[in-house]
Amino acid sequence: MTKNLLIKILVLIIAILFWEQQVLMKSYIQESHVPVKLINIPSDLVLDENELPKINISIQARGLVFLYIRFSKIYFEINAEKFKYGKNRLKLSEKELIFSDRIDLNILNIELDKNIYVSMDKLVEKKKSIEIQYASAKDEKFFIENKIINLQQKVTLKGPLSVLNDIKKIQTEKISRKMVENGKLSVIIINPDPKVQLLKDRIILKITQTKTINRTISLIPIRFPEDENITIIPQKVSVMVRGPEEIVGKLNNKSIIAHLDISKFGKDYAEVTFEVPVGVKIIEYTPKKIQVIKNE
Repeated sequence: MTKNLLIKILVLIIAILFWEQQVLMKSYIQESHVPVKLINIPSDLVLDENELPKINISIQARGLVFLYIRFSKIYFEINAEKFKYGKNRLKLSEKELIFSDRIDLNILNIELDKNIYVSMDKLVEKKKSIEIQYASAKDEKFFIENKIINLQQKVTLKGPLSVLNDIKKIQTEKISRKMVENGKLSVIIINPDPKVQLLKDRIILKITQTKTINRTISLIPIRFPEDENITIIPQKVSVMVRGPEEIVGKLNNKSIIAHLDISKFGKDYAEVTFEVPVGVKIIEYTPKKIQVIKNE
C-alpha cells in the first residue's frame, strides 16, 4: 500500500516537472512596463519629478525568459548630458533598452508617446534664516531673559530651486536651558525636505546671561470703555516690574498698557489688568483698586 502511494507521488512529480518544462519552453507574447533611467545628468540640474514614466513594450520570448526577467533588470537608459532646465523630450528606441545578454528577447513593439517629457530643475544653494523651537514655555522665557546673541545667522541648503523657494525658515530641534554649557549650546538643524541637503547639520548658539532688575514705572494711564459713562479715581497707576535689564531699562509709562477690569465691579471699585512686553513680569501695582463713579 505504502509502496503504491510512493510510486503515485513520484509519477505526479514527474508529470508536474514535465508540464512546467513545456510551459517554460513555449513561446509567449507579453506586455511589460519598463522603467526609464537617466545617466550623465548635468551637475547643475536635478530631476523635478518623484519618478520617471514607464514605457509599455510588447515582448516575445519563452516562458523561461519571462521568469528570468522578473528577477533581472530591464530598463531604458537615456543619456541626459544635453538636458536643460525645464522640460526635455524623451527620445526612446530599442537601442536604449538595456537587459542582460543572456536573455533572448524579441521586441515586437514599443509604445512611444511623442510627447513624453521629463522636467529638470536647477540645483542651487541658498541661505535661509533659522527658527528656534523651545522645549517648554519656561525654556522660552529663559531664552528671552538670556538672549541668543547670534540668532540672525543663516544656514546653507542645496537642492532643487522650486523646493528651496518654498522654504522660508529652517527649524531647530527643541532647545532647553539644560543644553547651555559655558554660554553656548550646540543645536541640531531639522532638514525641511528629503530633496534638500543641509551643508551642516548643527549650529552653535551663543547665550548672554542677562541681569534681572526691578523697576517702578509711574503715571501709567488706565484705559476703559468710553461708552460705560463712568469716571475713575485715580486715572493713573504705578507698577513695579521685573525682567532683563536691557528690556526693563528702556520701559516708560507708554510701554505698559493698563486696562480697567469692568467685569469685576465690587461696591463701585474695580481692579486693573496689564499688557507688558515679553519677558517682563508685574511684581505689584498701586493703587490695587480703582474707584468707579457712574455718571448720572
